[in-house]
Order: sequence, then structure tokens, then C-alpha cells
Amino acid sequence: MSSPTDEIIQLTNDDATSSKAHAISRGYWKDKYIRYFCSSPSHKTPEINRGYFIRTTAFRAIAISFIKSTGGACQIVNLGAGSDTLYFALKDAQETPELYVEVDLASNIQQKAMTIQRRRLLESTNASPLKDDNLNLTINQKTSVVDALHDNLHYVFETGRFHLLSFDLRRSVQDLLDVLCSTVNGLVASCQLIKGLSVNFPRASFLHYEQVNMSDSFGSIMIKNFRARSCELPGLNACHSLATQEERFFKAVYKMLPSSTRYRVEHLELLDDLEVTMQLFDHYCILLATNDEIICPDEQLKESLATIE
Repeated sequence: MSSPTDEIIQLTNDDATSSKAHAISRGYWKDKYIRYFCSSPSHKTPEINRGYFIRTTAFRAIAISFIKSTGGACQIVNLGAGSDTLYFALKDAQETPELYVEVDLASNIQQKAMTIQRRRLLESTNASPLKDDNLNLTINQKTSVVDALHDNLHYVFETGRFHLLSFDLRRSVQDLLDVLCSTVNGLVASCQLIKGLSVNFPRASFLHYEQVNMSDSFGSIMIKNFRARSCELPGLNACHSLATQEERFFKAVYKMLPSSTRYRVEHLELLDDLEVTMQLFDHYCILLATNDEIICPDEQLKESLATIE
């Protein structure tokens, strides 16, 4: 049974998805799959639309650059994936990793699996059909081992290189990695999410998006707005300044976009208040960390950005 906190998490996913859908409807980027996960886009201001454009474009370009740098011999794990459509974009671009795993709460994973099967969004599947009256159905036989260890885990869905796995990310990191290794081939067990990456993965990268500069007055307003929606930010201590995040990757990626793309996006909607827009952008960052040689050289990242519509 889901808790009130679970429902809040679900609502944040729904809000983000509807916000993306609105930006897409305004022409910021193309995504033919978003309509399957959102039936009613919610109106957002131009600065919010631009923010989602930068975030989505950056993540897609970095993912493609990462896949190309490894010749496709890599794995991508999307934690808290929700209704994200990145895998479908990678598949259409014929730039998929050997394994793509999405992890989220059971309710989000079950809903996504239902949509994928009903709409036939992926060509083949090894999973049995999901039924509305049996959403906790164990789909893959490999889950029997997992369920014996963790009663509330249900490895929901797999099709080819794409895997959906339900897990509460508020649980211990050790449990999460153990579960991934029990259900998906190739992931290394017995490591922590961040500290263990460098030790257990010789070539590992961590791509993250979160708030920054949250100690100033604008950041305080943002925190109040989050808490008014019952959204706590447990990792807020790491969001005080850009120094704690290491790099202002958000603006760097935007500057790498082709001038034609920047011109197109900047003329889709006029900004009512440029100062407010810059304040908002100054309070989010995209962080890319790697323990190997840079996986996204400037030229390669520019190439990836140039191919995204």
C-alpha cells in the first residue's frame, strides 16, 4: 500500500511530465512518446519551458555522447525515472546502451509497464501481460530471488535491453545495488551508490540534476514553495553554492547548442522578466562526474546537441 509520501512523489512525477508535455506542445523539442504518459499538459511560463528544454536536451546529448564514447558497450541506470522518455529517444536514434535500467517506486513502474505494453511502444517483450486487478504480479522468474529477500520488491518488466525495476530509493543503497545485481546481468554488487562507483566501476559516470545556490533569498522562496507542496529536500546541504556542485554545467550546455537552435528556442516565447529567468536558472545545475577520462569532450557533446530536435 502506498504512503502519503509515495503519493507526493507520484504527484511530482505527474507535474514534471505535464510540464514537459506543455513545453513540447509549444515546439521546444520533439517527443512523440510523451502523449502516452500525459493526457493533459499544464500551462507553464516561458522560463520554465526553457528550463525543461535545457535539462532534457542536455541529458539526451550527454547520454548519446556517453554511448558513443564506449561504442555502445555500457549500461545506463536511471534512478527515479518516473515517466521519463529518454530510452525511447535513444532507441529511435539507434543509440542504445547494452542495458538500460529504470528504477522507481512500484506504482510508477507498474503504470509505465502497463502503458508500454498497451501502446506497444517497444517491439518485443519477455514479460507476461499486466492486468489491472493484479498490478503486483511478479513478471519475471528472476524476481523470485529478489522477493525472498525484499518483500515489497517486484521486478516488473523487461524487454530486450530495456528493464523496469521497482524499488524505494529511501531504502539503503546497499539493498538497491544488491537488487540490481540479482535481477539484471552485468551490474556489480556490494557497493554504495556514489562512493562505490569509482571503486567498482572502472569507467563510471554520474549525471545529476538538482538545485543550487539555495542559501540566498530566491533559494529560500523556492524551498518554501517545495515545502508548501510537502516536498522535502533531504540533500539540501549539498545545494548551498556552485562550489558544492563543482561546475555550472547548465549554462555551459546551453552555450554549446547550435546558434540556429538557440535562435529558434528564444523566439518561441518572449520572456516577461529576464531577471527572474536568470535567477531561476542560477538555482539549478546539471552535474556530470566521471572517474575516467572525460566521456563528453566538447566537440562530441556539440555533435550530439546538434542532432537533437
